[in-house]
Amino acid sequence: MALAGFLLQGLIYPILNPTLPTLSAQFHLKATGASVLLSANAAGAVVGVVLAGVVFRRLSFQQQCVVAVCLIILGCLGMVTAPNFVLTLMASALLGLGFGMLDLALNVWVSLSYGASSASMLNLLSASFGVGAVLAPLFVGLSNGNFRPPLLGCASLAALVFVGLLFTPSGPRRQDEMTTPGKARSRWFLAGFILLFLAYVTVEGGVGSWEVSHLRDTLGLNTGTAAKISAWFWVSFTLGRLISAPLASRLPPAHLISCTLALAALCLAGASVPTAAPVAYALTGLFLAPIFTTGLVWLTRALPGGAAPTLVFAGAFVGPVLFAPVIGVARDTFGPEAIPLTLMAVALLALVIAVGLGWGLRRAAV
Repeated sequence: MALAGFLLQGLIYPILNPTLPTLSAQFHLKATGASVLLSANAAGAVVGVVLAGVVFRRLSFQQQCVVAVCLIILGCLGMVTAPNFVLTLMASALLGLGFGMLDLALNVWVSLSYGASSASMLNLLSASFGVGAVLAPLFVGLSNGNFRPPLLGCASLAALVFVGLLFTPSGPRRQDEMTTPGKARSRWFLAGFILLFLAYVTVEGGVGSWEVSHLRDTLGLNTGTAAKISAWFWVSFTLGRLISAPLASRLPPAHLISCTLALAALCLAGASVPTAAPVAYALTGLFLAPIFTTGLVWLTRALPGGAAPTLVFAGAFVGPVLFAPVIGVARDTFGPEAIPLTLMAVALLALVIAVGLGWGLRRAAV
């Protein structure tokens, strides 16, 4: 069931990326206006994480996933049938709401279920996220930019996941029922993890949301072709998840995350060169792949118990809320080349945070 759940997340997560040009044309939006759709979706994800971690904390992980999948179905159907921009915006937020709930519940559920091998197992299982993220832009591309058939496909898969969850065991206890260390410095580490995940999700979501627009504008492609090329980002992302599974059991999380962030930032710099952009984006996906899953296991080991996952996930989804308009304004002001360069700057910020966290946690362990 975890494989199907991650596949569903992968389909939903980048679905707005290849649809932005179509939605922009439909509602006569500039890049700044289109970015509001991304912000609404990310804001919904923040609320979804808070609902899963605070409001619905007495529910099991299985029950939280059931609620999340229902919200995803409603969000997909809402975007397909919405007759105007306001209702589309609301449906985008609802889709994000379900995604945020499912993301927190499913990831923490898996991270608590496999003990010492959680990092490797989470990378392996969540490789299906990458498969879904590959299929999403391909479906939109094959539909010539029409996002309605892919969204109906997502709703159908969500319905199947809903049925499967009804017959799935509830699994381990919720993490907030466990003990948490009473150290004042834990608050500083928690703030560091929030900033790290915020910056990372901004980069991953930024590539997923703006690559099609960037490729279309700089290479003179149509939306369908650009969407198909953008699928390579998720192909390499999936490959990276599979490769990082054995690496996660051999390398300390701080080292693995720092190295991959540095390589991802370098690739984003290369994406600012139009002819190199397709390959550079694909390599970016390869290096971003292990960061989220490895970071989650690093978090649960460094700050076991309490509300840490909820706060970190909620903070992570604030990233696209804040930076989607920034990227939109940068693109309108400086041209499409500003998209990968802005994301590179955020990746470098994430690298500094990861290095600082690793150093601080090593000092605390002495």
